[in-house]
Amino acid sequence: MDKLISIISQNISADIIWYVILYPFMIFWIWSILYTTKDISHRTDNIFYQILCILIVTIWTPLIWFPLYFILRPYRNLDDIAWRKYIESLWKECPECWEINSKDNKFCTVCWETLDIECKECKKEYSILYDYCPNCWAPNLENE
Repeated sequence: MDKLISIISQNISADIIWYVILYPFMIFWIWSILYTTKDISHRTDNIFYQILCILIVTIWTPLIWFPLYFILRPYRNLDDIAWRKYIESLWKECPECWEINSKDNKFCTVCWETLDIECKECKKEYSILYDYCPNCWAPNLENE
């Protein structure tokens, strides 16, 4: 009877190891591959870099993956960059006092400095901070 109990306890301990340690580890490993795939595709358009990060997670265990992937991945999301460019397109800075003004303002709201000039060639307005007209590439003679 003691032999039967020892055999059952050995089988139970092996099953416990599978259910308690190995299955959760495998689930965590699969989750880390899926998370990395989604995260790196939101952070860069570089296919080589995406494949490299996914291979790091797939080949190495998640215990090594966490610190290594979070060190290697790009700092910003692609969505953050697009949002930042949109916000920056809504305002412009004064060349004198560096106050932030609305894109529609022709003069600074603080020091009344001119924010836009008219191109001598194409007669379109552009920011005084530019060295060249963005429409016809004529030089900004007022900055020289």
